[in-house]
Amino acid sequence: MKNYLFDAFPLLCWLQEEPGHELVEDLLTQAEEDKMFLSLHIINLGEIFYRVYRLAGLRKAGDIIKKIRFLPIKIVSVSDGAVMEAAEIKGKYPISYADAFAVATALQTGATLVTGDPEYKVVSKMIKILWVK
Repeated sequence: MKNYLFDAFPLLCWLQEEPGHELVEDLLTQAEEDKMFLSLHIINLGEIFYRVYRLAGLRKAGDIIKKIRFLPIKIVSVSDGAVMEAAEIKGKYPISYADAFAVATALQTGATLVTGDPEYKVVSKMIKILWVK
């Protein structure tokens, strides 16, 4: 079964119906039909929360998180090992700490990372990436 990991980008794209949201919708539909496995690291879920909070307030951010939790996406929690692996990735590459968690999780699970964030180009040889255009 195909295994995909979202960072914050594809869900924010989908929620705002930005270019590329159709790809995200298709992945969500396939996961709903058990044709693939989707996951999202809790750190990246927090990233979605704070971005929506800044733009639309606390209530809207809470509503968005509730909506995401109903999607066919497994939320990956934080382990000590993941923290240290993300810290090592952050130390080695010029990416955000939240993005380092997504890279670490993709490495640990063998998932293809789904993103549109160009910051990931520096790690594109380490992990498989499906780019949201």
